[in-house]
Amino acid sequence: MEKALAGLLLIMMWASCATSSGGNAGAAAEAAPLWVTDRNAAFPDSRWLCVVESDRDKNTAQAAALNALARVFRTDILAVTNAYQEFAQVAAGSGNKKIAAFTESKDFAQEVTTTSNITGLIGVQSDVWTAKDGMSHANARMNRAECAARYSAMIRENEKVIGLLKEEAARSPGTFDAFESLNFALTVAVVTDSFQSLLEVLDSGATSRRPNYGNADAVKLLVQEAARSVIITVQVQDDVSDRIAKAFAAFLEKKGFRTNSSGANSYLLAAKLELEDVALGNNQPNKFVRYLLTAGLKDGDGKEVFSYSGNGREGHVSESEARQRALRAAEASIASGVFAKDFDAYLVSLLK
Repeated sequence: MEKALAGLLLIMMWASCATSSGGNAGAAAEAAPLWVTDRNAAFPDSRWLCVVESDRDKNTAQAAALNALARVFRTDILAVTNAYQEFAQVAAGSGNKKIAAFTESKDFAQEVTTTSNITGLIGVQSDVWTAKDGMSHANARMNRAECAARYSAMIRENEKVIGLLKEEAARSPGTFDAFESLNFALTVAVVTDSFQSLLEVLDSGATSRRPNYGNADAVKLLVQEAARSVIITVQVQDDVSDRIAKAFAAFLEKKGFRTNSSGANSYLLAAKLELEDVALGNNQPNKFVRYLLTAGLKDGDGKEVFSYSGNGREGHVSESEARQRALRAAEASIASGVFAKDFDAYLVSLLK
């Protein structure tokens, strides 16, 4: 399955960014082009990254050439693409109130927009030639200087983005805003680390020119520190054995935040749990219990910044077991259900 996916991505890349410079895809040529008989003479290694593959099937030869070119970089190109797309989705929201860098990084945003649907390699060129015997030969290549210049420019733009995100986070310590700014900076850093790896293959001298943010691991440490500086007091009215409070705390702590039940805090999460019996008619043998869980998150100034309301119904022949099932359903809604999704959406909204 992985090989098939890789092949599909490579074909997408071929269709999206490869160019032809005189190859013959439809009819056999009289004489083989120089890159077929002497690849290094046609595309010297000092100036080009170039691979040549052959197969009876033209499409297979094309895919093989692109696959071989991707392997030269020894990088998970699919992972680069996924990170690329995540960045592009946020970058598309150019009205972002936090990340002013987007208005200063138009060149990079344009690169992302035009390449986010391919495998992350930029500036690929190609030729295909079919011999009289029906054998197809394909090359995939990148001009070292031209492609290195493009990756270098994108890295510089990303350094600006990361720097401004770090500055924004420093202005609001102990807040979800700071955490999410740095969390997005980490997304950008992951993309940029990949660009740096690609650049170093194209230009060996780039190994001595590292990005000024360090690397993604350095930014990840900042994210973890920002998370630990966020303290949420959790209070739940009508809780049963503190189960709901513990569920909220476990969810928040899994993200790296700290919680307590009282005292100094950055935020207050105040919730209420209601359990009520539900009558569904005399012919229904089971007992049913509905839960209603509401929650509001207030910042240090007492302003509500997030709210939630969820409910569900559970049944069992035993009323006590029906209540336990309703409680477990409420807990699950916090850990992985609607509350979890709504809270994650709230964090992402802080970037807009």
